[in-house]
Amino acid sequence: MTASAKSPHRGFVAVAVCVAGLLAYANSFTNGFVWDDASSVLLHKHVQDPGQFFQLFREDQHAFGRGQGNFYRPLVSASFMLDFALARSTLFPASAGHIPDISPFLFHVTNLVWHVAAALLLLALLARLDAPPLVSVCVPLLYVVHPLHTEAVTYISGRADPMSASFMFLALWFGLAGRTPVRRMAAAAGCWISFAAALLCKESAFVLPALLLLAVFIPARRDDSGAPTGLIQRLIPAIGAFAILAVYAFLRSGPLNFVKASAPEAAAPFDQRLVETGQAFASYLGLVFAPTHLHMERALTGAPVWLAGAGYLLMVAGIAGAVIAYRLGQRRITLGLAWFLITWLPISGLFPLNAPMAEHWMYVPLAGFLWALAELLALTWRSGFARAAIPAAVFAALLVFVTLTAQRNRDWRSNESLYSATLDENPNSARVHFNLAVTYEDILKNLPGARRHYRSVLALAARKGAGAVSTNEEIESHLSLGQIALKLGDYQDAAQHFQPLLALPVTDSTRPIIATAALGIGKCFLGVGDIQKAAASFEQAAIIPEFKAETDSLIAGKMLPGAI
Repeated sequence: MTASAKSPHRGFVAVAVCVAGLLAYANSFTNGFVWDDASSVLLHKHVQDPGQFFQLFREDQHAFGRGQGNFYRPLVSASFMLDFALARSTLFPASAGHIPDISPFLFHVTNLVWHVAAALLLLALLARLDAPPLVSVCVPLLYVVHPLHTEAVTYISGRADPMSASFMFLALWFGLAGRTPVRRMAAAAGCWISFAAALLCKESAFVLPALLLLAVFIPARRDDSGAPTGLIQRLIPAIGAFAILAVYAFLRSGPLNFVKASAPEAAAPFDQRLVETGQAFASYLGLVFAPTHLHMERALTGAPVWLAGAGYLLMVAGIAGAVIAYRLGQRRITLGLAWFLITWLPISGLFPLNAPMAEHWMYVPLAGFLWALAELLALTWRSGFARAAIPAAVFAALLVFVTLTAQRNRDWRSNESLYSATLDENPNSARVHFNLAVTYEDILKNLPGARRHYRSVLALAARKGAGAVSTNEEIESHLSLGQIALKLGDYQDAAQHFQPLLALPVTDSTRPIIATAALGIGKCFLGVGDIQKAAASFEQAAIIPEFKAETDSLIAGKMLPGAI
């Protein structure tokens, strides 16, 4: 087989991609709902009601979560709606105030279907770009089993990535189609519809018009009459895509901006982001070749400064490689490298994001990188050594990647396993300590475990030297530690956690917190027999009328102190 030989039967490659994907992710089907799956599915009343389908297009994806987000992904929510309708238990229907009893099995199967669809559409796109057989075989197979994708596939709420990527790849496939005027316009319409769908799955799809512009670098195609396709004709899909992007940007900055009334989070200084961008680039490339120690809370704290220099050198090498390949006529290598660099730029960290790195952000960029790498290897195919070494290396990589992916899937079995595995890699994540503490307290009823991780949240906050209680995790950790201490009869420890909350500034959001803390301190005083101080604390708790009956009952002696 030569690099220029005809592609092998695409049906065989497609079947191989499906089998490889199933082998890598089969053990994810028994995993549960974790992390944001609660707000995306289990608590989302509109997802659970097919009559609210159109409402999904008017709200944040996490409209029923804690706090207001700005994730406009209605097609992802619609896919959850379909899964929910098919999977919900008839014995335990969803009802107000209750978490529905449904199996996550179908949700995990759907995630894999979208992931395999993305790999198959990538295969179709490579075929349309006349990629060599080696590329058409290796890229989709390595893509479908690469462990970096576990965060997007095994995690139900990660579905936005494979859905958005599938529509992006389809849009590119359409954007390169059509050899007659009628077919070109039909293909352009398919491109625009697919792009709009990609945007309705995930915001990062906005880079697609830039990828369409890259298609201009492909050697001119000819229509059925043999005449070369003009530049303007090839630009039509990109021009329409830019128009769609302009409309989308207008809507997201206006009626579909769900956090316009909120204060923006403080971004890291630009010089810090500049260093982290280089560090992230080098780290991402390292994970492409050695995808181990994967976890959701990636941080660059403590990363050496030299890593940033290495990252920028690699960036320069990538840009230089794209330019050299273009001049040598290897335009698919140019397209692959440019694809990788352009789709990586929005996640680079140069622009403020909610994290310096995230594995699932590489879902689309990885396709471009694997493509460019495979094209480079295809250039060596005529060598006898390459004919033996490349298939062996690719097969070994497939085996390793399938094994690593299956191992990583186990981390997502439950909230406990996910948070514990994450803390093994990043023990300084206050958010994960807090989530694990909540899991222990509310689900597993493991109070010692909950206490340990709530205390870790406060210890990490104290290490930062912030002083007064400020974050939601700190506030709720103090509240929970106080409540746990009350249950254990440790009134002194309970009071120490409730007391700082009384100093919070009084606002609509903090008033219930202050009242709850005052109620807790009052119970502490009752526990040690100081009725007078308990009554004073209960008066402060009375700013929440709902507490009045309980405090009156406690003072009147209708509840024994030992039962507090």
